[in-house]
Amino acid sequence: MCTLTVVTRKDAYLMAMNRDEKIARGAGAPAEMHEFDSTAAIYPNDGDGGTWIAANEYGIGLALLNWNDITPPGAALKKRSRGRVIPALVDSRCLSDLHAVFSVSNFIGMLPFRLVGVFPSEREIWEWRWDSTRLVFEVHEWKSRHWFSSSLSDKRAETLRGTACSNAEHESDAGSVPWLRRLHASHWGGGPFSLCVHREDVKTLSYSEIVVTPGHVQMGHFRGSPCTMGPIQPMEIERTPVRHFDVCDISSSVV
Repeated sequence: MCTLTVVTRKDAYLMAMNRDEKIARGAGAPAEMHEFDSTAAIYPNDGDGGTWIAANEYGIGLALLNWNDITPPGAALKKRSRGRVIPALVDSRCLSDLHAVFSVSNFIGMLPFRLVGVFPSEREIWEWRWDSTRLVFEVHEWKSRHWFSSSLSDKRAETLRGTACSNAEHESDAGSVPWLRRLHASHWGGGPFSLCVHREDVKTLSYSEIVVTPGHVQMGHFRGSPCTMGPIQPMEIERTPVRHFDVCDISSSVV
């Protein structure tokens, strides 16, 4: 259960995500720097060693949402946490690196999910969907987009929250960081499908924000409902350029 927003710019982007979860799960650990063999990344911890959002030094952003409206083929038994997906991929330098990892990744035992990847060097947004047996993908244009997830209904969340987001796009500062924070703190429409969720057993436990510029990668993270958010002190790393021969067009590849 989440709301994800990506705002694209020429060779940069903004990403914001509300993490809506059962209150009993807790807000997880704050965002931290993680060092891999050749890549630095920033992401929070869900408490079990996984995460739902991350950004690395090459400007790649990854976000994972539950896929609730799909009926898994056969019996879908949760044996592995979906939170493990992003840490296994976030050390990629470019889309082709990540795609190579997908070819050997094994998601068997994970419940359905949608994974969104933002690749500023390629100026592409990829969306992978796992239904518990099969992985498919869609390549989106380099344009601003929203994604919505709710255990009550992904489709209903898309309709109601999507209307709120469409209305907000007419505001004078649309696409800015203050606009993102205001949008994700919104209770527009009220009830269980507002962007900032407040249900008896479920609420928005945290807000994460990624700002990628040509020179830097930042992540800000607030543990708590976005409507109570105070100042955020982001973590920042220098953005490492992707070499030209690392960037390749694999949009016709089969995952």
